[in-house]
Amino acid sequence: MIHKKLSEYFDYKSIQKELIYSNSKFETLIVSIEKGLDTPIQPAPANACLYLIEGKIKFTIENATIIVEKDDLLHFEKGKMHALNAIENSKFIISRTI
Repeated sequence: MIHKKLSEYFDYKSIQKELIYSNSKFETLIVSIEKGLDTPIQPAPANACLYLIEGKIKFTIENATIIVEKDDLLHFEKGKMHALNAIENSKFIISRTI
């Protein structure tokens, strides 16, 4: 067993991610993104669920834009074109199928 506080995972410098759990069916990552940074538009590599721990992001998926705030949960499917912009320093957990 591993016990670690989410706040102990990296500061807000660029975009950082770390695999925190995986098995034969899914993986979970923690991601931090610095305010003002964008990710490129890209296809989702798997079905995924994003949970925003802190901050605020603008999430664009298939030409729709959603403002995701602390404690919001967002699901999206494999292959969907998506991108995000950090409105604030943000940290989220993403779980996705393998």
